[in-house]
Amino acid sequence: MSQTTTAPTAQPAPGLDQAIAELAKVLRSLGRDDLVERATAAGARLKRPGTIVCVVGEFKQGKSSLVNGLLGSPVCPVDDDLATSAITLVRHGEQPAAVVRRRDGDETVKEQIPVEELGAWVSEQGNPDNGKRVERVDITVPAAILRQGLMVVDTPGMGGLGAGHAAATLAFLPFADGLVFVSDASAELSAPEVEFLGRARELCPTVLFAQTKCDLYPAWERIVEINRGHLSSRNLDIPIAPVSSTLRAEAMARRDRTLNERSRFPELITRLGSEVIDPAKADAEQRSATDIRGIAALASSSLDDERRLLENPAELEAAIAEYQRASERLEHLRGPGARWSVVVGDGVADLSSQVTHTLRQGMREVSRLMDERVETLKTGQEWDEVSRDLQSLVAEEVAQAFVTVEEGRKAIRDEAASLLQDEHLALVAKGGRGVDPTDVSALWRDKPIDEPSTQRRLTTGLTGLRGAQGGVIMLGMMGNFLPAAAATLVASNPVLLGAGALFGGVQLAEDRKRKVAARRQSARQQVRQFVDEVQFEVTNELNGLVREIQREMRDDLGARLGELQRTYTETAKRAQTQANRTREEIKARAAEIEAARGALAKATRLIGAPGGT
Repeated sequence: MSQTTTAPTAQPAPGLDQAIAELAKVLRSLGRDDLVERATAAGARLKRPGTIVCVVGEFKQGKSSLVNGLLGSPVCPVDDDLATSAITLVRHGEQPAAVVRRRDGDETVKEQIPVEELGAWVSEQGNPDNGKRVERVDITVPAAILRQGLMVVDTPGMGGLGAGHAAATLAFLPFADGLVFVSDASAELSAPEVEFLGRARELCPTVLFAQTKCDLYPAWERIVEINRGHLSSRNLDIPIAPVSSTLRAEAMARRDRTLNERSRFPELITRLGSEVIDPAKADAEQRSATDIRGIAALASSSLDDERRLLENPAELEAAIAEYQRASERLEHLRGPGARWSVVVGDGVADLSSQVTHTLRQGMREVSRLMDERVETLKTGQEWDEVSRDLQSLVAEEVAQAFVTVEEGRKAIRDEAASLLQDEHLALVAKGGRGVDPTDVSALWRDKPIDEPSTQRRLTTGLTGLRGAQGGVIMLGMMGNFLPAAAATLVASNPVLLGAGALFGGVQLAEDRKRKVAARRQSARQQVRQFVDEVQFEVTNELNGLVREIQREMRDDLGARLGELQRTYTETAKRAQTQANRTREEIKARAAEIEAARGALAKATRLIGAPGGT
């Protein structure tokens, strides 16, 4: 029974898994603990690639029950009188645990809570109107489906897919790997739901439709067919998975395989595995293979140099001098005055200024458009439309800001890597060798946090973002836009609701023009307040992200330089000891080198050609 809770996923390519083990063995024999650590990290990344799946739908459609069904245990609070009011991020952990992220004044604080008390924080009943100012709750559970690195996001209901929730969710989708849209079998899809799915299909590589509560409605099959027709009319190729969370829960409690099949959850889990987790696994394999090739090339270059010197003792003195020069040059490159370090620092500063300016400019344009709209307001219904459009435009500006940061990160790293590649090629040329034994392209090939999937269908500029560092931050920001998540940026911000109340929902007479003007002025002020609060909060998040990017780039590229410097230094040391070796010792060392080179060659063959595993 337990295997039905695990998404069938492709296992790591046996060759790549074996290659990592073989490589680690050779590196230990060479005393390269630094490279062993890097190879081990590549293996860990291969086994647990981070994938984010967002569960979205209107209120009381069974989203939390669906999440529990996927996990195979009652993690998210579920009750007829409960409605989820805060974003819940569920990931794998050996022990169940929960951490609440909430606003305390102008700060975000983290607070660990007992898992059984989740309802008091994430439900509308336990936390009405999000009075506790919860932005997000992170839960860890030992669920089998999450072992592959899957993270499931349970979101509050969208309330008719209006206001800020739908806009904020769409803004987050470029950073997600998949979307599960939830609608129960009581009625066919509404026009706003179909519209939402159409937009989501453009932004997210995998969109699945879970038709819930099929056990409650005898006509569920008819509803499924109608919904297929709605999707087909919009040319939306979105699979529909009818499921029953109630049957799933009962099946898990009884450990009843037949009942589990009737719940239809195995079909949904299989789709998640093949269409979300497997592509992430394939991307992780490509990244790991690239990393392993670079490590093997670095180790091979050192062995090749040592073998050459064993065969040509006359070159020993010149070679030692060359290695020492290379080591000294690399020491300089690791310092703050190196060109690549300056490029990173300047690039990050420029990126920070650019994204801040662009966000400010975008928010200014949103304010201008809203001011024009407010001038025509006469009824509360019209204000509702303005409020919805305001939140949509703001959410799009926020998403674009994070896209800009990710694109800038890649551009800066490409430039820094290019400079380092040029430095290394220049070093080799000084030695007078006709052939560079080191695969420089493998050493300095860009290794972004996540590669774009071939399945991704995104608009221009939204590539390479899945699983990116900004994704989790965008998730936190997304919570601030949701009506039920009400932090300082909440879409149901009292100032916004107050503006609607100003117009009362009825047509205002001409003889009340002075009052109308006053109310419009108040509405403009509230729009500006909302926009200013968003800009302030998002700018802080972006500045923190940019600083983290600079640290990550500095540490990672610095570590690669350190590995290269150690390679030159240790090769020089071995060369210096060669003069005192006996013929038998030289012969024995040559045999050791050949054995190590053979093992490295085997590991490289197991990986396969670049571009595949």
